[in-house]
Amino acid sequence: MGLNTATAEEIAPLVLELARALRARRVHPSGHPVVTGALERGAAILRAIGSDSEVALEVSDSSISRRGGAALTCPGVAELATELRARSVSSLCLDARAQRDDLSHLLELLSRAPEEILNAGGARKILASANAKGVELAAPEPKPPQPKPAPKPEPKLEAIEPASYLTQHISDLVKQLAELERSDDVGSYNLLANKIEVSVDALIRAKRCIDGYRAAVVFCRHATDKEVRSDAIRREAADRLRRMACNEAMLEAIIEQACSASGLASVQATQVLIAIGVPAVSALLSHCAETKDASRERAAQTLIAMGDDAVAAVVDELKSGVSDRARRAARLLGEMQNPRAVESLVDALRAPDVGLGREAARALARIGNDAAVAALVAGLRLAPQVAETCAGCLGGLRHSSAARALGDLLDLERDVPDGLRREAMRGLGKLGGSEALARLKRVLDHAPMLSKARYRALRIAAAQAIAQIGGPAAIQALQPHANRGDTDVRQACQEALRRVERAAGK
Repeated sequence: MGLNTATAEEIAPLVLELARALRARRVHPSGHPVVTGALERGAAILRAIGSDSEVALEVSDSSISRRGGAALTCPGVAELATELRARSVSSLCLDARAQRDDLSHLLELLSRAPEEILNAGGARKILASANAKGVELAAPEPKPPQPKPAPKPEPKLEAIEPASYLTQHISDLVKQLAELERSDDVGSYNLLANKIEVSVDALIRAKRCIDGYRAAVVFCRHATDKEVRSDAIRREAADRLRRMACNEAMLEAIIEQACSASGLASVQATQVLIAIGVPAVSALLSHCAETKDASRERAAQTLIAMGDDAVAAVVDELKSGVSDRARRAARLLGEMQNPRAVESLVDALRAPDVGLGREAARALARIGNDAAVAALVAGLRLAPQVAETCAGCLGGLRHSSAARALGDLLDLERDVPDGLRREAMRGLGKLGGSEALARLKRVLDHAPMLSKARYRALRIAAAQAIAQIGGPAAIQALQPHANRGDTDVRQACQEALRRVERAAGK
């Protein structure tokens, strides 16, 4: 690989796209357009960095840094670092010539369970066997998997004192579920399922929802088991599962298991919620509103995994008219990255609530398709705060119309607020390219005798953006103003030159 010349500003959009791809891969199969789109954008960013460069990163528990440099602070870095460290990756090198397939191999590696990777000989061995030439990683030697302790046998519920009403229902449920597992006839399956529903209802009334949750797990497994169960039984199991979800206490217990528990219990409960589908969405949204931190994050991830089933309900939240709920829904739609949400987010972009408009802009940027980019370009004509957020979001999207729209804002003959112009310049600095550099240079060179003070802040912002682009052309644009002219602009150009030279020397 080449020299580690990529700057933190150049690496930031790459980290974001890798985090987006990883998030999308948890929900979608490897060939899904959302996944491949993020990988293609990541490969394009690598190519833009330069064919003789590499991105060399060191990974710690919750952060990523350039090799020998400071920790990165860009969006997505904590998420990517967590997944890499979970798989014992201590450093990652990406060749600027890496293709989408190389990044896809890395993504598939990060989608595998840490224990599976350890059993296969470690992340480095798996990546090497996949022939991902543009990606290298370092990891400690894998330790052999430790044998798991034998599980403690569950107490036989039938042996508990039979005189208890509650104990009898638990005992009946255990027996009925065992019979249900062996049943392959729709008629007998229905009879057993009716008895199970009676037992579950009694347990729920007795506040023993977790005992009833065991039945929900079994029905979920039957509803999704195409290899063993017939279509008729799978339809019946799915119907029973949805009927159970109509019981508020039962649904609350399943969500509690999915969002608060860990390990197998959490995985099973999440699978049950996904199988329930639409009836569970409203309760999950309420859970997102009422809880915090990890529990809220797990509820959001479950909604994302539901895909199209959840979009309509989240859109209803977006249109609720309640500020906090609408903003939270906009963030969630961005995380879901579902193109079906674009139309509703466009409406939210124009909402009187400026905070909602800004959240909608960020969500559109995360979706990032042509319609979302077009909406952000149109958003440049909205209220100043929303327009500035749209400009910042466009700066993170490598799309021709994004660069063109940001460049048009730098036309000093147009009546454009200075704050929006500065945000557009920062966006062009992120996007780079000869056209962006030419637009920024025009602003830097603009120094009329009678209104220097008016354009000073814009010229300083242009110098800073040119430094983001870097390279010999940036140095040529900055040098004339580093030795003469307005004092503040001169100092800004001198600092920008030092920044470009530092980046070139690393």
